[in-house]
Amino acid sequence: MLPSPSPATRQFLVFVFVGIYALLSLLRLVEGGLIPWGPIVGIGVGITLLAGPVVWVARNRYPEQRRERLALVAFGIAMIVFPLTFGLLLAFGAPPFIPSSDALIVGAYVGLLFAHIAEHTVVPERLRAVN
Repeated sequence: MLPSPSPATRQFLVFVFVGIYALLSLLRLVEGGLIPWGPIVGIGVGITLLAGPVVWVARNRYPEQRRERLALVAFGIAMIVFPLTFGLLLAFGAPPFIPSSDALIVGAYVGLLFAHIAEHTVVPERLRAVN
């Protein structure tokens, strides 16, 4: 039986594999011709400003077991809301400002990457993840 990897190793592996998926999405955008930089940057900034501070405050206020339960609940809600939202947008005609799924993936990855970099450079020690 293999030993369980450390939290830092698990986090690194998640960033690598999601990064590969985001790179494939970016390559599809490049292949398509016009890259929607506006939506990518907007989604990246939005994710950075929303996800980063929420995670840092939750890490400071809630014990680890409760944070895990809240993360599972949030993931479950997201798994219900996102497909339902996209299905309704497709059924009733998506507005032209809704970016493609590839732009969403690349923007979200860039936002999470910037939030991670900010966490390790400017966030106080007590709000950082334990590595």
